[in-house]
Amino acid sequence: MATLQLNHVARETDDVRRLAAFYEEVLGFERVPSPNYSGFQVAWLRLLGTPGVALHIIERDPAAAPAAVGPGAAGAPPAQLPRRHHLAFSVADYDGFLAGLKARGTDVFEKTQPDGRTRQVFFFDPDGCSSAAYLSWSLQLRERSIFCPDFIYAVIRVAVLDGN
Repeated sequence: MATLQLNHVARETDDVRRLAAFYEEVLGFERVPSPNYSGFQVAWLRLLGTPGVALHIIERDPAAAPAAVGPGAAGAPPAQLPRRHHLAFSVADYDGFLAGLKARGTDVFEKTQPDGRTRQVFFFDPDGCSSAAYLSWSLQLRERSIFCPDFIYAVIRVAVLDGN
């Protein structure tokens, strides 16, 4: 079994600025660089003094159906999963992690982000809670963590220098 590290928790919201300001002003989080996604806003935050702890605030998709849970939830459109509440983990071996899921008979949905640098796999735990994992190539390993119980999202980030 792959060794996991908590990576981040994501919160969906209708007002990214308002929620980010609350976490910054009331709880002491600070902003860190975040991707520029087409069509929706995000704010990546980290808790001061804990460089491995992050909160991803993601604009709720107004067209998305309510989050599906339960044994039939695996039919939910995978494109909606990254914009829901989720808990994220890091693991050094994406392919091994994916193989382990498949060996257990876990239904998975794979996706590559438009930047071509991030592979994702979405899956559900035995109770039907949504989960995911992804591999992201970058110049540095970014590990982030915090807790949110609704939606589990396992995230894999591996440091790989371009061209090596």
